[in-house]
Amino acid sequence: MSGADDAFQGFSPAARLRAATSRGTGVAEAEATTAAGTAGETVAARGRQATRQRRVIGLLWLVLLAQGVVFALIQPVWSRVDEAQHYDYIQYLVENGALPVEGQTFISPQVVGVSVRANQWGWLPAGTISPPAYLDPSEWTAVPQGLSEREREKWVRRNLWYFNYEAMQPPLYYLISAPVYAATPADPFIKLYGMRLLAALVASAMLPLTYLTAKEAFPDSRLVVYGAPVVMLLTQGYALNMSQVTNDALAVPLAAAALLLLLRMVVRGLSWRRSLLAGAVIGAALLSKLTTIYLAPAALLALGLLVLYRRENWKRAAGHMALLFAPAAAILAPWMAHNLVVYGDATGASAAQPLMSSFFASPTVSLQTLRLNELLPTFWFGEPIFPFAFWTFAWVAVGTAMAVALVGLLYYMFDHDHWQVSDVHIRVVFLALAFLTGVAVNLLIPFGSGIGGVPGRYLYPLLPALAFLLMFGIDRLLRRERAQFLAEVLLVWMVLWESFNFLAYVKFR
Repeated sequence: MSGADDAFQGFSPAARLRAATSRGTGVAEAEATTAAGTAGETVAARGRQATRQRRVIGLLWLVLLAQGVVFALIQPVWSRVDEAQHYDYIQYLVENGALPVEGQTFISPQVVGVSVRANQWGWLPAGTISPPAYLDPSEWTAVPQGLSEREREKWVRRNLWYFNYEAMQPPLYYLISAPVYAATPADPFIKLYGMRLLAALVASAMLPLTYLTAKEAFPDSRLVVYGAPVVMLLTQGYALNMSQVTNDALAVPLAAAALLLLLRMVVRGLSWRRSLLAGAVIGAALLSKLTTIYLAPAALLALGLLVLYRRENWKRAAGHMALLFAPAAAILAPWMAHNLVVYGDATGASAAQPLMSSFFASPTVSLQTLRLNELLPTFWFGEPIFPFAFWTFAWVAVGTAMAVALVGLLYYMFDHDHWQVSDVHIRVVFLALAFLTGVAVNLLIPFGSGIGGVPGRYLYPLLPALAFLLMFGIDRLLRRERAQFLAEVLLVWMVLWESFNFLAYVKFR
């Protein structure tokens, strides 16, 4: 660059053009100078924007992590959502070098000791249930043979607490938590809090995953790119339930990562590396929790959309289907082979169903066992059911956002002009259908397993998709200033009442 050109550094491209022309520089040379300056400024602006985004997302991630740490340290022992059984699974794995057996493995004396010290039995608040009569493990037995269905149900409801009824779960989360259990001091409370902190750390990955999902799907809207992670952060039940000793803490971010990889396949096209990686992450999610089985039809959906939108031919898509499912099958195969030997089936369902259905009856008996009225509230505000005092006030903002977003999405889907922008349309369609597929599969699982109940946390892997669709729908319906104003009003309302929720939880936990 010449000294004359150096004199115009920091000026706008138009100013450079005028200056170059006035000093006799040819138009072609002036335009070239302007184009080079514009390109340089564009690259610099993108760099500044990327840095700003990373800082904002980093700050939001720290807020989510801080929430998780606080909840990990203050929520009751055993959290009242099966935490004792998840803890015992890890203890059994470390001390016996083997997986527990559904219907045969009992909780350990150390777990009973923590229950005695915390006065926590079952799913109700501490002190509301009398301690069981038989605390001596030598008096415990497996389910007696020859009982009628009614007698068996009565027996199990009285004695389920001393079984490790989470023994049928896949082992990946427990294997990852085992080193923390082994490395921490012998006091079970220290081990408990150590593993809770690990769960909070792993679960916090959900915020950057939500950001990356929104950026991949619709990078042109700051409201969507920044708003989706904020929606994730304001899902107050997530920080509460994912800071417990629970396999959800690993299964949820893994499943969200798998959905992001499938979205990238839809956006960027097929490659063997992308397909193998997506398949491996799907396998890891399933090896953490089988409720993530919806990822299998979601993968088929991604391939089908690529064919439907004529971006891939069906033969290549079929080949990549094999690349997707091969690593997932390889990851699951050893655990399923173990189950075939121990239970006679691939998932251990034959042992879990007779035990768990006494508490959570099959929806074929009564649809009320699905507890659909609790699905959305427990999704947003966690378990045990309605743990926050002011959740109904926060629910006003949640309901408003969902209603506006739904109208906006329907408007977008039925406005045929938007179909011309296929790059955006295919992304929105994929995330919408993947979300609906995940909800549908989780509602159908109890009919196959014979064990009722679909708590909101089962849908947490779909949180990035839901957060994107929520902000995208608001953005499409209201656009620019009005959408941003509504988002700001809902944000202030949510922060206000969730702060009250948090303070009340700390005081009255």
